[in-house]
Parts: sequence; C-alpha cells; structure tokens
Amino acid sequence: MGANLIEQLKQVEDLRTTDGRRHPLWLILVFVIMGTMNGYVGYRGWGDFVKRHRRVLIEKFGIQKHGVPSYSTIRRVVMGVDFDKLAEKFNTWAQNYVDLGVSEWCATDGKSI
Repeated sequence: MGANLIEQLKQVEDLRTTDGRRHPLWLILVFVIMGTMNGYVGYRGWGDFVKRHRRVLIEKFGIQKHGVPSYSTIRRVVMGVDFDKLAEKFNTWAQNYVDLGVSEWCATDGKSI
C-alpha cells in the first residue's frame, strides 16, 4: 500500500515564503480535508471546524507553539495552493482505497466537492 495521506500532502509544494510561516502546509490541508469530510464548506467553514475542534486537533497533531491556524490563515494558504498538484497527490492516496477500472467512473456533485 502507498504512502498515507499526510505523507502525500507533505509532497505538495509550499509556495509561501518562509518568513512568518507558523503552520506546515500539510497540516492546514489535513484540516481542510477533515473539515470538508465533516460538512464544513469554504474558508469560514474550515475556520469554524478548526476553532470548534481546537483542543482535539492540538492534542492529536502535537501542535504546540502557535495553536491551530485561523480562518484567515487557512484562506490565504488554500488560495496559494496549486490545486492540480494537490489533486494529483490526493488521488494517488485515494487510489489505494478505491479500485476503479479504466472504463468505470465515479460521479460526484460539483457543489459537494
């Protein structure tokens, strides 16, 4: 089986400058994915998810110095991510769990994505 999701997300290029970078890109992307999977949509929604589950996220991910990212940090970071490269890494991970043949399709509602 391939790398876990976090290992795949660590391969997404972080285009931010190193100045003021408080949270690793992979961590913010994991929070976005977790929020989306729990029905939180958009920057404000993801910010609400992180804020609501702050204690558990800090404990589970061993976050210490700066706490969890704010809504504005999530927004700024996600706006700078190369979506095609992120989708490629996510799909590489997901293919370990979903077996679709060449002629098979997986349909999703665009608003849900």
